[in-house]
Order: sequence, then C-alpha cells, then structure tokens
Amino acid sequence: MNDTIDDEFDDEEDRRRATVIRRARVEGVEVAYESALATCRDPLASAQAKASSQRTLLQIGGMLDRHDRNSDQQKPIHEMDGNELNAMVAAAKRKRDRLAVAQRGQDGSQRKGSAFD
Repeated sequence: MNDTIDDEFDDEEDRRRATVIRRARVEGVEVAYESALATCRDPLASAQAKASSQRTLLQIGGMLDRHDRNSDQQKPIHEMDGNELNAMVAAAKRKRDRLAVAQRGQDGSQRKGSAFD
C-alpha cells in the first residue's frame, strides 16, 4: 500500500515539475525577451545592462549557439559513430516528447490537430 501512495506522489510530483518547466520555457522566455528588449531600448540603461540584454536577445534567437547555426550541416548517418547516433536518437526522442506535450490540451486531453501543427 505504501508503494501505491509513493507512486501516486511521484506521478503528481512529475506532473507538477513538467508544468513548471513548460511554463518556464514559454512564459519565462517571453518575460526574458520583453525585459531584454525594454532594456536595450531604454536610453537611461547603462552600457553594461544593454550589452547583457543584447547578448540575451541573441541567445534567445539562437544566434550565439553554434549547434543551432550548424544544425543543417549534420553528418550523414553512415559516417556517425555510436555516440553520435545515440545523441541523434536522444534528440529525436526529446523532440517527439515535446510534440506530444504540445498536442495535449490544457485539461490533459488529446486535442485534434490542425493544418498548422
């Protein structure tokens, strides 16, 4: 019986953690973007604050991430070693999981897809 209670607690904890992570990725990024943009546009902001905000905007936009810039230059599969193949599979699984979460509605039910998904 204790195992069942522990499993239910773990499920609830995992659900809450996933909700917080999802909100941080959506709402947090939006707030960071708006704050950084406002700082860059503020004529009274210090040079250091503007430089930090500019870097944040470039990071949010993927301009400073070499992986994002070079993502189109992926090795052909037949040239990859085991570690590279494992990393590619893990990235595909993460993408699949993100898409599955995006497909769920607010109430956890599966929503119907549209032509824009």
